[in-house]
Amino acid sequence: MVYALDSGDAIVGVTDFDNYPEEAMSKEKIGGIEFNIEKMISLKPDLVLAPGSTADTVKEGLQQLKDAGITVVVVNDAQSFEEVYQSIEMIGQAIGEPEKADELVDSMKNSFAELKKKAEAIKPEEQKSVFVEVSPAPEIYTAGKNTFINEMLELIGAKNAAGDMDGWPKVDPEAIVERNPEVIVTTYGYYTEKPIEQVLARSGWNNVKAVKDQQVFDLHSDLVTRSGPRLAEGAEELAKAIYPDVFK
Repeated sequence: MVYALDSGDAIVGVTDFDNYPEEAMSKEKIGGIEFNIEKMISLKPDLVLAPGSTADTVKEGLQQLKDAGITVVVVNDAQSFEEVYQSIEMIGQAIGEPEKADELVDSMKNSFAELKKKAEAIKPEEQKSVFVEVSPAPEIYTAGKNTFINEMLELIGAKNAAGDMDGWPKVDPEAIVERNPEVIVTTYGYYTEKPIEQVLARSGWNNVKAVKDQQVFDLHSDLVTRSGPRLAEGAEELAKAIYPDVFK
């Protein structure tokens, strides 16, 4: 988000997980889930942006930063488009770029609106059932309601085959076969070899409509599961995979 607000040059340190844009990977690393407080303080930041998802577990570390005179802003743990807009606006205020934050939010909203308008061409009876795999077998996890992915599927006129589940549940393979999705989307191709081929070759899945029709696609996880500006790009990629004729 900070890079999208044209303030990447101000960043002095990142976590081990920060991999976009490419320039972020050349910044000083301060650790992953467990971070190096001393190193953070030595980088002399004016501001630390902390994720709301882990803020409670690292209270002491954040307090150390505050005691060192560093401003700490805990960014909300966004689980919807609306909450992502709030995150962007929060960061925009914190780094002194509120107008750019508003522009970025407007840009995302416009992108989503364009996709929604195109999706109007899809009749209710033409909506495809989609199963999204966020981790490979044998431990298959999916995206249920209250996730970005579910919101994206609704936006582009698709039905989430796991829409009756909540969050990111583990799913039994037999349950997926029973749901018989028309499309399967995987999101782990960046660390698993040939994810599409793996799904197509699964034992007992040969009668699943998505497998029979070879409607299995892989999307990069970061585009559809990370709470940032690229969610708009992720929604478009998802739309093109599921309805190529509608979202050319």
